[in-house]
Amino acid sequence: MRQAWRRCAAGIRAFAADRRGTVITFMAVAIVPLIGALGLATDAARGYMVRSQLSSALDAAALAGGKIMFSVNRDADIDMFFKANFPDGYMGAAVTGPSISVNDDKTKLSLSATATIPTTFMHVLGFQEMTVEASTEVTRSVDMLDLVISIDLSGSMGQPMTKIEGARDAAKNLVSILYGPNTVAPTYTVDGTTYNLLNIGLVPWNSKVNVGIAGQTYNPALTTTVTVPAFTNPVTGATGQTVLYKVNNSPVLFLRDPGTGWKGCVYARYVGDSSNTNDADLQIGDITVGGKYWPGYDPIPLLEGESRSGTWSGSSPDNEPSNTGWRNTNRSCYGAYWNDGNSSQPVAVPALPTWWHPSAPTISNPASSDCADCLAYSITPLNHTKQTIDDAIDALLTPAGTTNIPQGLYWAWEVLMPGDPFNDAVATVPFPRQRAIVLLTDGEIQGGNGDAYGGRFGSGTGAGTTTNSAHGFMPSPPAAANTRNNLNNRLKQLAANVKAQGIKVYVIQFDNTSSTLTTLLQSVATEPNAPYYYNAPTVDELKEAFNQIASNLSKLRLSM
Repeated sequence: MRQAWRRCAAGIRAFAADRRGTVITFMAVAIVPLIGALGLATDAARGYMVRSQLSSALDAAALAGGKIMFSVNRDADIDMFFKANFPDGYMGAAVTGPSISVNDDKTKLSLSATATIPTTFMHVLGFQEMTVEASTEVTRSVDMLDLVISIDLSGSMGQPMTKIEGARDAAKNLVSILYGPNTVAPTYTVDGTTYNLLNIGLVPWNSKVNVGIAGQTYNPALTTTVTVPAFTNPVTGATGQTVLYKVNNSPVLFLRDPGTGWKGCVYARYVGDSSNTNDADLQIGDITVGGKYWPGYDPIPLLEGESRSGTWSGSSPDNEPSNTGWRNTNRSCYGAYWNDGNSSQPVAVPALPTWWHPSAPTISNPASSDCADCLAYSITPLNHTKQTIDDAIDALLTPAGTTNIPQGLYWAWEVLMPGDPFNDAVATVPFPRQRAIVLLTDGEIQGGNGDAYGGRFGSGTGAGTTTNSAHGFMPSPPAAANTRNNLNNRLKQLAANVKAQGIKVYVIQFDNTSSTLTTLLQSVATEPNAPYYYNAPTVDELKEAFNQIASNLSKLRLSM
């Protein structure tokens, strides 16, 4: 017994002293945390990848939804863009969301989502899955956009007709992009006042601008007078005038009665003397320039500034005196004869007005150069209904006449800004507002009888570049000293005045390769390159230019 006990004790001591298998035991104990650490690193990397993809998908979806914030399809588009960027089953993730939240005034769109993924190694520690979260916000700027589209409708825009057709399509596409799915402008209410966030007007022009309102017909029987404090007529020099004239189809006030047959056009507020210090064609509104007060505009009466058919005869359809000595000679507008600067004209034509300055023009045989007609297409004031502006653009069918870019820009500016005569723009708004003009032309400035300047700068492209001393120089300042007074330089100064008010000016040179025109139009635009200036030789490039301008006018920012 005692011997057996000794053998048992010896065996126990031998077992206790034996170190074989100890490492295996320790590894068995340590393997669990090692696997857990490896799993943590691996699953953390997977989680990071899933969260990164989740964030990218939310950003894309938020931007898509923000662009159509007011659309009934907004949430569906958000889901579509999210799924396109985070496909089902991505890395085995089960997604909840995106959750969509919009604030009361629809300026902020918030998205969030979670993704749950099964673990790989971490389940040995008891973690069967892990969840990651992501969120984003898109803040839509509460910006009002007031925009006027100013389209050259001179005769060359119809050569071929695909040019004006392309211009119409491009302009309507711009309108469509800006309106998105809406038929009327989105609104924003502050302190009980509701503002339309998108307002678009249209100004068609050629050698002059029809200042009537689109869709309204002139009725001379409805012309009324407006009594004003006595002033000196800035055109005729007559003192003590106390009335202005108001027609039924335009908000513009006139210095004289337009008369029967008036077509809708007005002269630029340009006196035509060599001092060039009293002219208001580079400013808008009721204004005093130099020594002259301009409370209204001078209309272009029918016989004075519209082309005439037929020949002089003993029996005039216009009830003019007969036996003029000009029988069987083609008749022209009165302005053409006045620009002759001599007395060789039919006695039926009124004597040269004292305020007309015929010495400046260089029109060759002006009596045979008839006046350019006023366009039948008039102004569409700022409005917030897509169909209204679409219809106005669709109506631009027949280009005619010559090119007077200054008037196209001038009346776009007048329509864009608050204050009479076109007082459709809201004076002030409690949030940022963009103002912009998109000016399209296919030609250099052309002068001629019956244009807004009465043909006083001469004919053809020379009106834009003339150095005739009779015109004098541009007022200096703001122009540089000894800057010649011509229509190109007047356009440059006009554009500078427009841009000084913070208005963005986009200019498209269409189907015209003239480097002279390029240089001029680049100086008119806010910047001499895209997105403010485009040279579009083709209709397709014209459409792309309008698309790029629309994109530039549509602002959206991502906030994280």
